[in-house]
Amino acid sequence: MTVQVEAEPAKMQAYLLHGMRDLRAARLDVPRPGPRQVIVRVRRAGICGSDVHYFLHGRAGRFVPRRPLVLGHEFAGEVVELGDGAPPQLLGARVAVDPSMPCGTCDHCRSGRYNLCLDMRFFGSASCDPHIDGGFAEFVAVPAGNCHVLPGNLGWGEAALIEPLSVALHAALRSGGVSGRSVLVTGGGAIGLLLTMTARAFGARQVVLSDPLPFARGRALELGADLAIDPSDAAFAGRAVEASDGGFEIAFEAAGAPAALGQALAAVRRGGTIVQVGTLPDEVTLPLNEVMARELTLFGSFRFANVFGMVLDLVAGRRIDAGRVISAVYPLGEMPAAMARAVGKDEAIKVQVEP
Repeated sequence: MTVQVEAEPAKMQAYLLHGMRDLRAARLDVPRPGPRQVIVRVRRAGICGSDVHYFLHGRAGRFVPRRPLVLGHEFAGEVVELGDGAPPQLLGARVAVDPSMPCGTCDHCRSGRYNLCLDMRFFGSASCDPHIDGGFAEFVAVPAGNCHVLPGNLGWGEAALIEPLSVALHAALRSGGVSGRSVLVTGGGAIGLLLTMTARAFGARQVVLSDPLPFARGRALELGADLAIDPSDAAFAGRAVEASDGGFEIAFEAAGAPAALGQALAAVRRGGTIVQVGTLPDEVTLPLNEVMARELTLFGSFRFANVFGMVLDLVAGRRIDAGRVISAVYPLGEMPAAMARAVGKDEAIKVQVEP
């Protein structure tokens, strides 16, 4: 009599967030592809501001992990296995992964605003339950439809920036368009600098960035900003109004700081537009009578919708040289050091890891 013993599942390296500042190496089962899924071998994954929030505070806004979670929603890699029904031409393809998995049937999805889907599933996020592990691992099971095939001229680092650049482009579109207009960006992190580059690429007449860090201000000037201002300078308000000839037409708040949103409100001209992109504390005090008296328009901008493929084309066509925001790349095995670099903002804009 022959006894058949099932083989142990193959294991992979990953990092699990267990709580505030508690990021642990783990050996997890390599995922198996479900119907119309593929297995992506991760080649590069970026650390986002939301990953930093999860690490530092145990939450990102109102999203609180209920169990250990593999973070990372900015990733690209190679398709190494196909599930039933997945397009055969994807096998071996180099892809950037759109982390959004909306239901596709609700009112928001059917109207085209699928980023607002209440049943959205999203890689590396506690916004859905059960959570879906993200890209800080060697392999990820991905819906085939979320894979965007990369042109040969794009490297892994640039490919992993398609997601955050999609956030920037979505915000620019939410503003009503930046072409020919004066723009203020508050916050010189990755999203703020990508917004700076996006505004310049889409024809903004003037782009000014504010950030308290000299390094971030210097990078903004290198990446196309006309002026970079220190928001902690007592003369900030006057400099902003003077630079914009009476106030900016559009302000993007990408710092995630209440003071920055207040400065954006003060720096736009009458009838101007503010787009809130950064994640703020739940309760913020603002002079909202200014919104009424000056007929300001305040938009929220959450994740992105309908722009991932467009951004891929922009980067592939060198309309936006997104790779210039990459400051450091660490092996996945040095994930704690990579996170520390991202948290410390030690002359780092975008930190990425690679298995």
